[in-house]
Amino acid sequence: MVTLGQGPSRAVLVVACVGLLAGCADVGASVRSAVDDVKTAFDPPKEEPRPEVEPRYCYRTLGKVNCYTQPLPASEANRLVGYQGPAPRASSGTGPLSP
Repeated sequence: MVTLGQGPSRAVLVVACVGLLAGCADVGASVRSAVDDVKTAFDPPKEEPRPEVEPRYCYRTLGKVNCYTQPLPASEANRLVGYQGPAPRASSGTGPLSP
């Protein structure tokens, strides 16, 4: 049976083990950091809030398209070519689509 020596050889062995275990603390921290990076790699990207868009309602005229910040009366709905913002009328199931 092999026995550990007494005195200096045993002290050297203890110091070597303590040194190795101290190195493991650094490895543990880097592994923990790598695991955290992997966890956050699959998180959905955080979206920045979009700036508020001013409503715009565009209607066809004889020569060009004119855009307004308010929808025109319902009698002009057939000239609507596009809009940005809330629908120009509550029951708008037909007509141009919002971009």
